[in-house]
Amino acid sequence: MSKARQVARAERQREVAERAAARSADQAKAAAARARRERRALAWRRVRLWQHGPGFRRRRETWGALATLVLLSMMVAYLVTRSWGAVLGTGLVFVVGSPVLVLLFFDRSHK
Repeated sequence: MSKARQVARAERQREVAERAAARSADQAKAAAARARRERRALAWRRVRLWQHGPGFRRRRETWGALATLVLLSMMVAYLVTRSWGAVLGTGLVFVVGSPVLVLLFFDRSHK
């Protein structure tokens, strides 16, 4: 092999090695960034669970369903009886029952 070929081959091998080192450094940097994102997301979830308890989303959906049910029951009460008193009675049942539901939903003594 001529001297020029040996130099060119050594140069190519050096370039390949540099690219491999750069690629592995990029992969290591990406893995570290991914791990940081995952740790941050996990910490955020822990804080959210600590603040709201494990059923926060379910509770919020439950309140929405309950409000929808109350509105529908008030509408049905009016359509059936044509009486605003029945609507007010239905609303009163909800207003009186709400504190009990709040205590039941947000009671954290089971933990």
